Amino acid sequence: MNERIGVRAHDLIASGTPEELAKTIQDAGFSYIQLVFKKALKEPEFTEAYARRVEKALSSRCVSVAMLGAYFNPVHSDPSVVSSGIDIFKKNLAIASVFPGNPPVGSETGSFNDSPWIYHPKNRTEEGYQQTKAVFAELAAYAESLGADIAIESAHGHVICDVDRHVRLLEELHSERVYATVDLFNLLCPENFAKRDAIFEDALRRLHGKVRIIHIKDGLVRDGKLIQANPGEGEFHYEAMMASIKAHAPDAILVFEGVKAPAIETSKRLILNTLSKI
Repeated sequence: MNERIGVRAHDLIASGTPEELAKTIQDAGFSYIQLVFKKALKEPEFTEAYARRVEKALSSRCVSVAMLGAYFNPVHSDPSVVSSGIDIFKKNLAIASVFPGNPPVGSETGSFNDSPWIYHPKNRTEEGYQQTKAVFAELAAYAESLGADIAIESAHGHVICDVDRHVRLLEELHSERVYATVDLFNLLCPENFAKRDAIFEDALRRLHGKVRIIHIKDGLVRDGKLIQANPGEGEFHYEAMMASIKAHAPDAILVFEGVKAPAIETSKRLILNTLSKI
């Protein structure tokens, strides 16, 4: 199995220069990042010149971009918010080719709750699904015109709320440029937490060949609420998870999300030790 492990850049640095970003990631011992320009970088620009400066800084430290994050809510009630999100996503698509490996541009699918992106009854409707699909169809067409890639992430409280809808959306978009991000924690709720291993395996199996990014977190249920935790501090079964990854998504990049110092070092060691046993 290819042990490719990364971290969400802005969990380690906020508003840094490209050079500061690259040094921070290298010092933390990571070779890959999930990069959100507006969160990790100081005065970011969506220009080819600036993207090349970022790429040069990263490559000099042997760091690669696993995914460009451009998360937005495609079903927000304010059309201007949706339009702005689409615009930023397209700007990311336009510069993706600057980075080696042509990393995908990623987003979740939002909620009719506007903010925060939590459960809303309309999220589960066919109307909500079709509205979301229309937005990503536009983005997929734009990605195809550039030779760029998209990574769509599902989450329990969002419009694309489970594996069934995730698979359906990718199939109905009919695009070789559309891929998936899988985040087990985001697919869970207190009611299905006991089935977490089966849910993860099912997601990777059914999205086989489409999974580019897998988010690494931990979680537990306390007092009827799902709580995120640092890896090793919750109740996820990492040996089972790594075995599923090896079987169904061996080339995916594993990205820590929401894990910060000082827990990041112990989290990385846990995953590497687990991988060594698989």
